[in-house]
Amino acid sequence: MKTGDKIYTKPVEKMSKNFVAVRTKYYKKNDATRVIDHALRKHKNSENVIDSRTHQNFGAGAIDLPRQIQRYKETVGRSPRRDMNLVFEHVLVLSKDQLTKCNKNGVRDAINDYMKQVRDEWGFEPMGYRMHLDEGHYNKQGKFVANPHAHIYFFNYDFEKKRSPLRDLMIKGRNDKGKSPSLNPHFVKMQDIAGDCFKKLGFRRGISKGEKNKKHQEKAEFVLSKTIKRYKSIKRLVQNLDSEIVKKKLLKVEKKKDIQQLEELERIHKQQIQPMIQSFEKLEELFENKQIEEFEQELENFKALQEKITEKDLKKSGRKLKKFKP
Repeated sequence: MKTGDKIYTKPVEKMSKNFVAVRTKYYKKNDATRVIDHALRKHKNSENVIDSRTHQNFGAGAIDLPRQIQRYKETVGRSPRRDMNLVFEHVLVLSKDQLTKCNKNGVRDAINDYMKQVRDEWGFEPMGYRMHLDEGHYNKQGKFVANPHAHIYFFNYDFEKKRSPLRDLMIKGRNDKGKSPSLNPHFVKMQDIAGDCFKKLGFRRGISKGEKNKKHQEKAEFVLSKTIKRYKSIKRLVQNLDSEIVKKKLLKVEKKKDIQQLEELERIHKQQIQPMIQSFEKLEELFENKQIEEFEQELENFKALQEKITEKDLKKSGRKLKKFKP
């Protein structure tokens, strides 16, 4: 491997990340022109583009939108509608840790393979790509932290089947149970294709935002059920103490010698037990309504309350109550 072929030539630290992920977006003509100009570095760059590193960028294809529009006119016999999404952009986000191990030819082959498979699978017309290695920022130590990614552009028209594939892409279809899946299988497959194309370079398939949200939801529901089950024994203790303390408070006048202990129990009841009961009730309500973020916040509140009085303290208070006979 020649040194000049390396994407990065600086010494490489121990690698820990090796993901490749796909983010997609589609554009009408004006917005498409704007994002393509950004990819081609035709306009003033944003602050996270380091001009001195732009020479490291590479790509293939002219990404010529006017040419594709002309092809469309010749094929269809009219100009595209103004509301038609003309360009389908795929941004391949590559882990900089793994990218340092690759050469340009390997990355080129992987991107070309990705474009070919997308075209074969859905019919989108590849327009080209640009690999950006000049975006990122300098940290406090003055080290450049890169954000490597590739902008890949497809024209939203299948010139063989004479149709716009993007319309069909939005149809989720039905799963084995006859229900519409929570994630669009087409976009999930794009992640699969990216993972397969870059696998030989040591990359692994990334997880899309939708997949992360779904897994987070499943994990959150599991945590909710486990948390409720875990605190049920404590809940019973608290509820029993609450009931007993209320009864024993009536004996306060008659049991003068126990006033000090009873006042201490009242303090525990007011400052710790009642707030714990209220927190329990709120936790169960949030759990039933699947209000995950609010549940997690309330759980922190409950944990803080629990730290003030342990299960051992609750049992000790219960033993004290048994001394008070009505």
